[in-house]
Amino acid sequence: MELADRDHDVQKSLRSIDVRARRRRLGAQTSSLIDEAAAEEADSKGKDSLLSEDNFRTAMSIFDAACITSESDSGNPQKRSALAFRFPVNVYHALLRSCAYHASTDAALRVYSHLEARVRQPLTHGSETSTPFYPSTTAIYYLLSTYVNANDLVGATEVFSEFKDLCARKEIANLEPSSNVRIWNKMIEAYFRAGQPAGALRLLETMMDAESIEKAKGEKVFVPSPASSTFTTVINGFCSQIPNDPINSGSAPIPSPQPDVATALSWFNRLLLQPNPSANPFESSSEPTRPDQKAWTVMLEMLSQAVSTDKSRIQDLNRLFGVLVDCAAKDNLEVKPTLRSMVLSTNVRFLEQATDSEDKDLVHASLAFLAHHISLDNGTRPSLLHIGETQALLASVYPQFVRFGMAEKAWELAKGLVAQELSVLEETLEKDEKPEAKISGQLLNKVVPLALEAIVSSSSETSALSEALQVMRYAVRTGVKPTSAMAPHLLRAFMVSPIEIQRDLAQQDYESLLSCALALPVNPSNNELPQGCAYQSLMALLKVFDNAGIDSHVQAVPRKLALAVMTALHESLDAHQLAEFFGTVGPVFQRFKRPPPPPSPATELSAPRVPVIVDAELSRYIDEWYPSNRSRTVHDGYARLQEAISAPSPRYPHPTTLGRLINGLGRARDISALQSVYDTAQQVIFSPYVSANPSSQSQAWFQIEDQMIVAYAHAGDMESAYAHRDRISAAGGVPSPDAYGSLIECVRDTTDDTSNAMALFTECQMRGTKPNVYLYNTIISKLAKARKADFALDLFEQMKTSTSLRPSSITYGAVIAACARVGDTQAAERLFEEMAGQPNFKPRIPPYNTMMQMYTHTKPDRGRVLHFYQLMLKAGIKPSAHTYKLLIDAYGTIEPIDIEAAEETFKKVESSAETSLQSTHWAALINAYGCVLKDLDKAISVFNSIASHPSARRNPLNPLPDAVTYESLINVFVIHKRMDHVRTYLAKLQASGVHMTAYIANLLIKGYSAAGDIEEARRVFESLADPPSGVAAPNNHVPHNPASASSVPPSEPSYREPSTWEAMFRAELGNGHRDRAVALLDRLRER
Repeated sequence: MELADRDHDVQKSLRSIDVRARRRRLGAQTSSLIDEAAAEEADSKGKDSLLSEDNFRTAMSIFDAACITSESDSGNPQKRSALAFRFPVNVYHALLRSCAYHASTDAALRVYSHLEARVRQPLTHGSETSTPFYPSTTAIYYLLSTYVNANDLVGATEVFSEFKDLCARKEIANLEPSSNVRIWNKMIEAYFRAGQPAGALRLLETMMDAESIEKAKGEKVFVPSPASSTFTTVINGFCSQIPNDPINSGSAPIPSPQPDVATALSWFNRLLLQPNPSANPFESSSEPTRPDQKAWTVMLEMLSQAVSTDKSRIQDLNRLFGVLVDCAAKDNLEVKPTLRSMVLSTNVRFLEQATDSEDKDLVHASLAFLAHHISLDNGTRPSLLHIGETQALLASVYPQFVRFGMAEKAWELAKGLVAQELSVLEETLEKDEKPEAKISGQLLNKVVPLALEAIVSSSSETSALSEALQVMRYAVRTGVKPTSAMAPHLLRAFMVSPIEIQRDLAQQDYESLLSCALALPVNPSNNELPQGCAYQSLMALLKVFDNAGIDSHVQAVPRKLALAVMTALHESLDAHQLAEFFGTVGPVFQRFKRPPPPPSPATELSAPRVPVIVDAELSRYIDEWYPSNRSRTVHDGYARLQEAISAPSPRYPHPTTLGRLINGLGRARDISALQSVYDTAQQVIFSPYVSANPSSQSQAWFQIEDQMIVAYAHAGDMESAYAHRDRISAAGGVPSPDAYGSLIECVRDTTDDTSNAMALFTECQMRGTKPNVYLYNTIISKLAKARKADFALDLFEQMKTSTSLRPSSITYGAVIAACARVGDTQAAERLFEEMAGQPNFKPRIPPYNTMMQMYTHTKPDRGRVLHFYQLMLKAGIKPSAHTYKLLIDAYGTIEPIDIEAAEETFKKVESSAETSLQSTHWAALINAYGCVLKDLDKAISVFNSIASHPSARRNPLNPLPDAVTYESLINVFVIHKRMDHVRTYLAKLQASGVHMTAYIANLLIKGYSAAGDIEEARRVFESLADPPSGVAAPNNHVPHNPASASSVPPSEPSYREPSTWEAMFRAELGNGHRDRAVALLDRLRER
């Protein structure tokens, strides 16, 4: 059974590989970010590996052995029967299924004959009575499939006739309507595969007359009415082309039937006219239904193939796809991404082969179709991944829009996609944050050169520059820098424009022209410029600037750009050429002339450098700290390095060891040490020892730069991390998934963490970096914290279906958290069960706490909280401080309230040697008494007891009560409308050195406002400061480990959160001050 089941899994995998190969041929990739060659190679290797398994032959050998091996009957020792005779029926079914996969009719007959031998066996040995045992429809279906797959129509006909006889004699098991339909469908397929569509249609006619025949005879005839899958089989039969290697019981080979697209399309169009959709593909119906999901896939794939030989089929393909999009919702169909990609890619291939003279009407219809489906304007919010796919499609088809005179439309589509990305990003940002379309840079880098070329080649000299500058301004505004592909076209338009136009541009336009010139060599060759380009060199451009009299604009060029111009000139021209050039232009251009270097002081000649010796033993000695060592730290490794390189005969470790040191020192936030190691690494990389092997040298250089990204990211210096990323990109490489994962993980303290993280992930995929589990974990975690469950689930599914990666417990924990944060309990439960069922599952506390938190705060259900708590204990996980806090909340806030259980949980933490009592536990108890049970005195009593409790003095740097406990008590006062108590406890807060947080301030604003004291609410609001623009407010959140954290000095400013603005806005409106609320909103917008 296991061998047959394994064979089933192998065949499914082989079928998936074949489907992917077919999709690649048709352009139906689910992601343009997938490396097609790499995917094809991986599939080829996977297919070879799967085919090397011989599960079917081994299974049949075992079965044959069991057939000739007999054993005594336990009830009658004198009677012996074959061992195979005792196999369960599902073993026979599994073997027949494998026979069908391998088209092995001989093996199928052997299996089926043994199955038939079980008919009418005695119920008990020696009994005169018997119980009937009949072959099932499952066995018949697999037996019939075997002959169909072997192209043996005669054998298939015999099996089908036997099936009908068994039905008539009522000697078949499990004859359900759906299983009956499957067998009739399979026989229809047999006729088509044998090149006899007439026989298939006669069978279909019999099925369509089944109901009337049954009524006429007055008895059941066991002929099913057709289902939607029946018509799909017919359409597929006309569409299919069978390999010319049939096995037809020894007769001559049957010629392979050719696809009959016209007939298939005729049948499909007739089905489209039917009023009712298909509810179930195998549900019989006296009336035909509209096409089901598989029928759509078959028909669209066939038309996509047909376009290569018959261009007119592009009209049918596009028409049907449009119908699918329109009727998908009402027919309960899905417009699968693979189908969409296939149809659009087929249009791209058609356009690449089309000519305007012969295919003019088809071309313009195809371009209009693409424009409609690229626009994404369907009323739904697309994901960033979908936008990226559509941008890649537009980039591929853009040249065809230009070639056929629709360049302007293509440019509008490109801008529309950029706007779509900005719209999606805006949802992830704060109200005052400006989104940046980072993903669209890839699209614009490809299409802007085409747009500029189209303008320059089709517009007049007077209008070309204006139109080209509009395109360039848009690109620059979107964050795209001029490239060598864009530059010649804009420069050409400028050089041929009248001088009146040349001198009448905006400052940014002159800067764009200089940037374009710098994107090219200073003196580009003819091969580096389009034929007949009026632009010749940077010097020629500067001379035109001089002739146009735009000295003020030249003077206003930013210093960084001016320095780049200076560097380009001085690195490309010799002293004579420079003198000649600067002698022909005005004084303002002297700013591009490099000043002479200052005289250097006399210095002694430095001693010759000591040769670098790379010592493998030293590398192992330094590496002792890695990856973990109780007695060694990264600083011990660093000390060993310094000792080795400072010795009279210095020795150096391998670059890999230096890379690990850099990584570890970055995580330890020791920036000066990691910079020192980086300098040492440069000595090693460029030493004769490493330089002797250029390939190894290059690999070492990229490795060190990559580790610098990781190190600086974890050290909190994101600017330096990005600088090393840019160094790798400039050298033609791509950062590793670990580097991108670190950048994403460490993007923090900004108001647009999520959009930055998503842009980094998309950049990583577009640059060809294959994500690893760590990278997926970090991006999913980032999205989960931002409550972007849809994006997190998209990436989780991508990880499972489009890669060979297996999600870890951390991955599941992150995506479960995403679902939990938005209250999607069904998805969270399903994912939790899926996680627990994984073979590599290692129980960790976060997913359990996440599920408990969801059922405590988001979807209150104490039963489920305790369920997951028990699961945690069964898994051998020790509850954390947060676990106990959730239990107190569950008992103290979910009806019916069980305050005794909450107190017991509190006491359990209090007496625990493993978990310390924290402010969150006190706050949970105060909240239960004060806000839920409305017992103000008890809440105050609990708070007042904190200061004398032993837990208050466990961390001298952060004593209790702290901001969290004060916040919980003040919330109680606000709920009870007892602001008279607030002043007393605020004085205690200030006297004890506790830092005021924005969340305490929010409660004060709410409380004073509700009490009618709007002036005091305003005073509280104005006492807070705004954080720097784009930076998240610091010092408002509880540290993850209060025991190791020091308190924030009370003198530190308290910063507003977005919720503080909201609280004040509501306070003004609640007190009837609409004008002040509007002014507050304007003030927020200015930020």
